[in-house]
Amino acid sequence: MILGIDPWIRKLWYALIDNNIAIIDAGVILQHSNAPSRYDYFMKMHEIQRYFSQMMSHYHIDAIGMEKLYFTSANQANAEFVYGVRAIIRMLALDHNIPVYEWTPNEIKKHITGNGKADKKLVEQFVMKLFRLIDAPHYYDTSDALAIAYLCKNKFRLNRA
Repeated sequence: MILGIDPWIRKLWYALIDNNIAIIDAGVILQHSNAPSRYDYFMKMHEIQRYFSQMMSHYHIDAIGMEKLYFTSANQANAEFVYGVRAIIRMLALDHNIPVYEWTPNEIKKHITGNGKADKKLVEQFVMKLFRLIDAPHYYDTSDALAIAYLCKNKFRLNRA
């Protein structure tokens, strides 16, 4: 199985797929409608650690794909939280001996659509075709997590061959 993760400030999208490109689980955690406090961030980090620790213990995950993030000096407070979440995922992956692969948003878009500058709607349309979905994923950016999982599955398979 492959886990795709798209971490951001107020939401974290994830998708777990099997080797036949069937969606096992996909969704969003960290639902904040307004700016969370610093305490809220740490509580959410704890929730993320628990959630993915249980997932990694329950499923045999072969690889994890994550989006690479770039922050400017203007949003360093946001970077602190997102890099903390990424560190949690990486530590859990180490505990479970799971390799982690990362790609920039443009690399992900290029792999899925053939165009590194594709908009979110186009990525969603391609993801729907790849996963044979009739309806768009419930949470808009879950398509990004599915795209990351799909890319990771393809790259992981090539690395093992």
